[in-house]
Amino acid sequence: MRCKILIATDFSKAAASAADYALQMACLCRMNLAIVHIYSVVLPMVADGTMIFQDSLYDLAEADSLERLSALAAKLNLDADRLCGDGFKPFIEIFSAIGVPAAGIKSFFNRKDMGMIVMGIKPEERYAETLPGSTIRKLIKWASVPVLLVPMDFPPVPLRQIVFTSDFADSEIIALDFLAGIASAYHSDLLIFHNRISMEKGRLFLLKEKKFLDKVAQEIDYPKVFYRHKQKDTLEEALSVMEKNSEADMLAMVHKKHSIIGELFGGDKTLRMISRTQVPMIIFPQSFADIPGPARLGQNQLHD
Repeated sequence: MRCKILIATDFSKAAASAADYALQMACLCRMNLAIVHIYSVVLPMVADGTMIFQDSLYDLAEADSLERLSALAAKLNLDADRLCGDGFKPFIEIFSAIGVPAAGIKSFFNRKDMGMIVMGIKPEERYAETLPGSTIRKLIKWASVPVLLVPMDFPPVPLRQIVFTSDFADSEIIALDFLAGIASAYHSDLLIFHNRISMEKGRLFLLKEKKFLDKVAQEIDYPKVFYRHKQKDTLEEALSVMEKNSEADMLAMVHKKHSIIGELFGGDKTLRMISRTQVPMIIFPQSFADIPGPARLGQNQLHD
C-alpha cells in the first residue's frame, strides 16, 4: 500500500490552507491522502428535571463531523482533477473519531501506512513568538513521522528551495533522504543550512563539516543538494534573513527534545521557529532515523 499523507483538520481556515497544500504535495509526490477529524461533545446546561439523551448528542456530533469531512474530500477530489491532470490522482479517505485532538491524531499516524502529518498554523499560535497550541506541541513530541505545519492562507505554490537546518548529526541523513524525495518531485533545490556559533571555528569545525557533507554526498541520491553556513546570534535570525530574501519556500529541522522548563523559557528552537515562520515547516522527530520501513517514507516510496 502506498504511504499516505494524514491531514488533521478542525475545519478552520488554517486547516483548509493545510489541506490544499497537502493535496498539491500528494499529486506531485504520488501519495494518497487520509483526512481525520477528532471531535468532542459539549453537554448543554439544562434546567433541573430535564432529560438529556447523551447518545443522541454523540450521534449528532459524529454525523456532523462525517458530513463536513465528506464535503472536504469532495472539494479536494475536484481540485485534484485540475492539479493532477492526467497523472497520478490521490485516493482520499476520511476518518472521524471522538476524543482529544492530539491523542486521537496519534492513533492514526501510528498506522504503518501513514508517512506524514499535515496541519495548519492558526494566527493565534503565532502571537509575539509565544508557544504554539497544545495539539501541535504534543504531536511534535509524540509523532513517529514528520509533521508539516502550514501557515494560514499560505498558497500551495511550487517549491523552489527547501532549507534544512543542520547540526551535522548523523541522524539527519534520513531526514535529508526524505526531503530529497520531496525536492525531486518538485525539481527544487535542497539547501543544507548551518548557523555557525562563535565556538565553532578552526580545524575541528572544518573537519566536522567535511565529514558530514561527505556522508551526504555518499548517501543522498539527488543532484540539487547545496550547503551554506552563516554566523548569526540565533538560528531564527539567520533563517529570517533567508525568508525575507525569498530563499526559502519550506523550512525543515529535526526536533531535539527539551524539558518542560526549557520550553517555557524559550529553550526549544523548534517551538520558537513555529511561532514565527512565514513558510511551511516540516519537523522530524529525533527518533526518525530509528524507524524502519514505510513509516520513514524514503525516496523510493515517493516515486514507486
